[in-house]
Amino acid sequence: MQPVISRPQPRLDYIDNLRVLACFLVLLTHSSMPASNPETEGSWLFALSFIGSPSSELFLALSGTVLLPVKTGFAKFYRRRFIKLIPPLVIWSILGVLLYTQTHDLPWSQALQRIVHIPVQPAIGVYWFVYAMVGLYLLAPYISPWLKNASKLQIEWFLSLWLINMTLPIINYLIPTFSTNFITNGNYYWELCYFGGFLGYWLMGYYLNRYPIKVGCNFKFTILLILTISYPIMILCLKTNGHDVTILTDNLQLGSAVLVAALYTLLQNIRLSAQIQKSITGIAKYSFGIYLTHIYIAREMFWGLFDGSSIHIFPRTFLIALLTLATGYFLTRLLSIIPNGKYITGA
Repeated sequence: MQPVISRPQPRLDYIDNLRVLACFLVLLTHSSMPASNPETEGSWLFALSFIGSPSSELFLALSGTVLLPVKTGFAKFYRRRFIKLIPPLVIWSILGVLLYTQTHDLPWSQALQRIVHIPVQPAIGVYWFVYAMVGLYLLAPYISPWLKNASKLQIEWFLSLWLINMTLPIINYLIPTFSTNFITNGNYYWELCYFGGFLGYWLMGYYLNRYPIKVGCNFKFTILLILTISYPIMILCLKTNGHDVTILTDNLQLGSAVLVAALYTLLQNIRLSAQIQKSITGIAKYSFGIYLTHIYIAREMFWGLFDGSSIHIFPRTFLIALLTLATGYFLTRLLSIIPNGKYITGA
């Protein structure tokens, strides 16, 4: 059955759909095998990276949608959230380090160092996102009293200041000497520095859930549509002409926020068949476990399987991502049914 545009669907449906989409985009980003011929495959690798770029930001926005404002006390909130987050992170971090001592010749001294540093930095690079989430969890109960009483205009004012910060990479790209300190070195005297960072995605997710952008002839949707179309075109044109666009595709820049808002608006207005929705909801339940295991499944299992394959890098990456999603889902679901399995999967 083909999806049809309709009114925003029940809250949990579109949230589950966004969660699975974000999870797949993470997998897609990390499923790209190293280019055997950078001259011919480099552009395809960049395209795959760009397609998957809003994944982490989507997860952050979804957390804001689901968790804000916090309705319980500090202790209860921290206990519930961290019991789902910390044990699986530590377990898979240690397992990953031990795996890399065998598959990547990681010296035991460095392995031990990584494990010891787990409380303050990720042992596995792709887990950086969880550390950002921990910091936001710590902050959530403090900003919730304000959110409970804040008007729509007050939240929009905060997000506007945040979006000003998100334009700094563009300004820095156009005028390299203008905002060097803001972007590369960190200027703590910049007046809006406290309105920057990943917190904006949390508040953005809360806002888009409470005040969805209506599809149609209105100012917000028109601006969003223009930005959603123009941003990829701009990146494509710059990249095609040999420009370095790294700063314009980072997590904390205006283009990423635009893509997140566009995906929110799209999925809030798509209704799926009951059977498809049930399947997606089932996958969404295990998305954290899929995220924690995907890097090992994709790179230690399927990269080897597809090594030397004649399949073009673009469809091959999508295939690896799909296989990783299916494998991660069944593994996480299996682990979740064993005693205390929630401490391994977070499900």
